[in-house]
Amino acid sequence: MAASIGRDGKINIDDLNTELENIDAYYQENPISSTNKIEEGDFPATVTVDGYEVTINENGSIGTSAGKYYEEDTTVQVGETPVTIPGGATISGIEGEYENIDDGLVIYITNGDTITDWNADEDTNGIKDVQENYDQFVWVPVKTAYITETEIESQTGSTNYEKLQNYITETNTGKTESEQIYPMAIQLSDGTYKGILYNFTEEGGVVKVTPKDYTTEDDYREPAFLTNSDWADGGSNNNVGITEDSLKAEYKEMVEKVNLNKGFWVGRYETSHMVDDNIQDNINEIKVIKGTTEGINNVQWYRMYAQQKSYSSLGLNSGSTITSSMIWGSQWDQIMIWMKEIKNTVNSTNGQYYVTNAVGIGNYGVSGED
Repeated sequence: MAASIGRDGKINIDDLNTELENIDAYYQENPISSTNKIEEGDFPATVTVDGYEVTINENGSIGTSAGKYYEEDTTVQVGETPVTIPGGATISGIEGEYENIDDGLVIYITNGDTITDWNADEDTNGIKDVQENYDQFVWVPVKTAYITETEIESQTGSTNYEKLQNYITETNTGKTESEQIYPMAIQLSDGTYKGILYNFTEEGGVVKVTPKDYTTEDDYREPAFLTNSDWADGGSNNNVGITEDSLKAEYKEMVEKVNLNKGFWVGRYETSHMVDDNIQDNINEIKVIKGTTEGINNVQWYRMYAQQKSYSSLGLNSGSTITSSMIWGSQWDQIMIWMKEIKNTVNSTNGQYYVTNAVGIGNYGVSGED
């Protein structure tokens, strides 16, 4: 793709038409003529370039199709980032929720409903109704999903943990904050993956990110399997067939999909309405909406795990290739890395202005406030 599309942020109409003429697949399917060239009054316009859906907004900027519903999985270009919108999802039409990745690209699972009042204020039941009635997910970009065990072993250090630290330090030296990478997993020689978890500390007005010791056998390992007889496969609390091998397979699938898509969708709010009954009958009772934590009391963790796994197959359109799961710790840390430069300029905790520990700041009650 030429630098003028999806790279510089704006594009000249004549340049766009020239680009389209030079793309064989597009030209054969949609010959450029005086009747179908994009004109000044045609914005917003959507074209497919190099397999990505690209939207030209009213001001001539590359952007997303705010408020657009997607029947099937579709890869769209958001600034410089390709993002796959799940079939059955609608890109938010609320200002501040669709313009770019850094500020948070939000999708709503609207079940095909047409929403016409995205930006109405809460007093007229616009934004509030949308956020309290439809499941919402936010795109988390991941630059590097994994590195290989060989890459770590090639570094200097007396232990693989020291080598991992050296790899991250060496790789990020001289790079800007936005260019730095923090892999979420290590690909082992047998093809499986071990998660990398991180420590976050605020030092000198910036957030310092360092890996936890992934070689420790009893802590900070992922995927981990509980061996207590009550929770192990066949135990009284594990009634959904989770085994050590199944966890490894699911973790592998997650890491490789994140690597392919360069990110993942995460629920904007805690899931709720998780009725402790038959999973298939109650999957649509799961809600990822603003303002409620009802329905998650007295629900076993393994039950929650299985229900989260079923969400995509029963909550999205049939045929969507998007899968779902309960969030992994290494995914959580990627969210922390993504938002580590966001500073709270109004309030601080003990002189700290950045989020370095999420303990105590979750949504623990029903409230009309953010």
